[in-house]
Amino acid sequence: MIAGNVNEVSAGAKDFIGYEYKNISVPSLDEGLYVDSYRAFGWALESSEQDKLTSNIVLKFKRDRQIRNKAELSRLQRQFDSYAMQVRGLEAAPKSRARMISLSVGIIGCAFLAGATFSYMSGFIVAMVLLAIPGFLLWLIAYPSYTRVLAKTTQRNAPQVDATYDAVYETTKKASQLL
Repeated sequence: MIAGNVNEVSAGAKDFIGYEYKNISVPSLDEGLYVDSYRAFGWALESSEQDKLTSNIVLKFKRDRQIRNKAELSRLQRQFDSYAMQVRGLEAAPKSRARMISLSVGIIGCAFLAGATFSYMSGFIVAMVLLAIPGFLLWLIAYPSYTRVLAKTTQRNAPQVDATYDAVYETTKKASQLL
């Protein structure tokens, strides 16, 4: 009876596959990109779940430890991760630039209106009017300046974003050929 158990264990040892595991947190918009791309590096998606603290998705992957070309696949995977971070940065840059410019315009408008308020309190009505008009105008153009800067910066960054996505796809293509 003991000999039977040993044979079963040794037969099971031949079929054993050791896995390595990886958890990554990605923005929910990038979930498809990571799931599809990591498959090219030999990873299989086990599960995905919403991160409770952020709007990110936690992807849980596993792959065979004995995978062929593991060193080259790991190098290509690091390259992919770098390109994916560049894409995220390039896509976020127009919004942050536009936000900073529109906030600056609004704050300068506030400064003019503060000057107008102090002028009114000091009895300088003409100065108040001269400061209030540009203050209100700056407030009014803050949002249109946001949309205009966002559109221009997005259009200017589009070729770089496309080139980086091309590099992402080339990297995953090379990795899939190694499998």
